[in-house]
Amino acid sequence: MNTTLPEPVETAAAWVAADEERRRFLMVALAHDTVDDAVTELLFEHVVLGKYHWTVVANSLAPFLSEATDVADEADWAAVAEHVLDPEAPPVEADGSRRSEQENVFEISMIRAFLRALADDPFVGERLQRRPEIGRRGFDPAYRGGAVKEEILDALRSGTEEDWNIIAGQLIAEARDVTGPAAKGGAS
Repeated sequence: MNTTLPEPVETAAAWVAADEERRRFLMVALAHDTVDDAVTELLFEHVVLGKYHWTVVANSLAPFLSEATDVADEADWAAVAEHVLDPEAPPVEADGSRRSEQENVFEISMIRAFLRALADDPFVGERLQRRPEIGRRGFDPAYRGGAVKEEILDALRSGTEEDWNIIAGQLIAEARDVTGPAAKGGAS
């Protein structure tokens, strides 16, 4: 007699919930001050100027996040790993800025705030909890920083083409609401 229970089957609702959580995380990342100006400019050029097809908007969103994380160095990742260990500690301040390959300038303090916000998000937090080396002080800070970097970047890369299309649609719809007649004081 077989007394073992079958493995739980993932339901369609669980898949939908996971997709929604991933999209929520990506929307939060795109709304952060570090990338918000670039996203707003892209939406303005699409909605108001009619410069781009909506697929250009969808394909441009992930690179904004990549650009912001690409300028982070080992010290930035180590600082966010320290934040994960002690979220109540004041942020490790850093002066200066860095230029991305696309020639955009990012303040180091803004990069670190972006990374801290990503690490604080529940979508990433769940991933970080599966990595015990991140939560222990005995590990080398650079190693912990590398593990945090790996999990954050993996979370950002988790977006599918469908996710980016849906996110672009949401952002475009929101931008149209802002630029429509109601935004100019007219009736909507």
